[in-house]
Amino acid sequence: MAEKRRLFIKPNRLRDEIDSNGELILTSNESHYLSRVMRMRSEDLLEVIDGKGHLWNAKIVEKKTIKLTNGFDKPLQVVSRERPLIGIAVVIPKKGFENFLQMSCEIGVDIIQPLISKRSVVKECNNEKIIRFQKIIHEAVEQSERLWSPKLMQVLTFPDWINDLPSEAQIGFATTRIQNLQDCVNWLKETPHKVNQVWVVVGPEGGWNKDEEALAFDSGLSGVSMGETILRTSTAAVSACQLMTSWRRLKSSL
Repeated sequence: MAEKRRLFIKPNRLRDEIDSNGELILTSNESHYLSRVMRMRSEDLLEVIDGKGHLWNAKIVEKKTIKLTNGFDKPLQVVSRERPLIGIAVVIPKKGFENFLQMSCEIGVDIIQPLISKRSVVKECNNEKIIRFQKIIHEAVEQSERLWSPKLMQVLTFPDWINDLPSEAQIGFATTRIQNLQDCVNWLKETPHKVNQVWVVVGPEGGWNKDEEALAFDSGLSGVSMGETILRTSTAAVSACQLMTSWRRLKSSL
């Protein structure tokens, strides 16, 4: 049996726009994706996800309409979010951020916090870019068959984020050229699994400046090393996501 294609639809649309027959009118982009990209036709089956842990079986009724076969109130799957939540705070690099979004989503990150720092090349993100970032995440959710979509946070400066840190969180501050930094792997091993969130913060290509390092350590962040070599921002961020999700998976199996 051929695998079913997945379509990500935001929860508010599913809640507000499905009619009494369980039918939903597709957007032009969704219709194009199913008919032109996926070559699907009327009566073909697919799966619908909302990025909030729910999955429904559906079928194409006509070119611009799908129908949930069991109705909105009876999803085929309901999955709780894994704990602790995995967060990555990363200074937006000039290149590689979109690839990072895709890969971190596939790996299993839960929260993505884009940052601006003193040495950032990218100093702002307009609404058009944020929409594109969200589209990349949604496509990665479909491809990776996740039922929970990562939350993309509003872009903040590093000091603004530090001043309002997530509660009950264990946060590693990835940096370089400081003696006796704890390896990220060992730091995770010592992290209690019952914390609410685990984060790693990754800086810009040029590194954190001294004021930012001082602010991080004064705020209680733990300095961690991502290895013996100097990594690009996007590489370090993807590596951190992999280490954190692996730690969570292994801890959960004990």
